[in-house]
Amino acid sequence: MGKSVVIVGATGLTGNALLQKLIGEPEVTQIRIFVRKPIADLPKKVTQITTDFSDFSLLKEHVIGDIIYCCVGTTRKKTPDLTDYRKIDFGINIGMATLAKENGFPTVHLISAIGASTTSRIFYSKLKGEIEEAMKELNFDNCYIYQPSMLIGSRTESRPLEFLSQKLMLFFEGLHLLSKSEYHSIRVETIAKSMLHTLGKEVEGVHVQRYQEMVR
Repeated sequence: MGKSVVIVGATGLTGNALLQKLIGEPEVTQIRIFVRKPIADLPKKVTQITTDFSDFSLLKEHVIGDIIYCCVGTTRKKTPDLTDYRKIDFGINIGMATLAKENGFPTVHLISAIGASTTSRIFYSKLKGEIEEAMKELNFDNCYIYQPSMLIGSRTESRPLEFLSQKLMLFFEGLHLLSKSEYHSIRVETIAKSMLHTLGKEVEGVHVQRYQEMVR
């Protein structure tokens, strides 16, 4: 019997890479994505639910499946207000995961970040740590948390500083200064492949995946 999955954040860099992989995965027969703006030219196996995530109670009946992938993330440039930033990163990921848990999903995947810690003095790292802890508290049978460092991939929007950072990261890696480090950059397609690797082979418990685990 085919798998039915939900993706939150399918328009983002990693979420879109994951969507493309899932579309080509024969074991996945139904994909539901929750988006602010519809994505064009998707196959029939993809159902799009357009929402602004202001009222999760309206979405619960649409959260149907076996696996939820939480890939929502914003930036300080897009969302300079820290309260709004938290509403997006924490609110949407945990809000949708809560609905999935209530609807009987056994498995959740969460895109976090290296350095995530509830004790960090850095807003971004502290928030990611709080999201991870809240996800663990939902007690899914199978919980996979991914902690990438610099993401390598092509965005539709222009981010000059991110582009420069990617080039610098690749330069240092070329010098083998970060060859085995958990801070090694990683292509979003590699993360997507890692997320699909557990499909149908889920292991009970919480599993944190860093660079070495994802490329393995």
